[in-house]
Amino acid sequence: MQLMLLQTTTTESNAKLLIKVALELGLSPCIQQAQIQSSYMWKKDSNFLQIVNEAEVLLNFKVFKKDFKKLKEILLKHHTYELPEIIGIKLYKVSKPYRKWCENAFKEIPK
Repeated sequence: MQLMLLQTTTTESNAKLLIKVALELGLSPCIQQAQIQSSYMWKKDSNFLQIVNEAEVLLNFKVFKKDFKKLKEILLKHHTYELPEIIGIKLYKVSKPYRKWCENAFKEIPK
């Protein structure tokens, strides 16, 4: 495991769909989900920005570099947002036992 992909959505149903698809396709061996509160600027119309405060679901996908692009494509395909947040973070320190578990998590699942 070399990366974490952070991703937000507003609905529990969309979060469950994104998690299900990523796991079924073997693109992430572990996905964490947390309820968060987000604040950001967003366009109300073409001439006006507004401050938005809303509850979101944060998804934290553990992903190998070789699977990042495919996971990103799948998330974009199944996401409900006009502009989904997809952030990749390079991991420098991962415990060897956890990394080994991630490497072997999908050994039985054909891709």
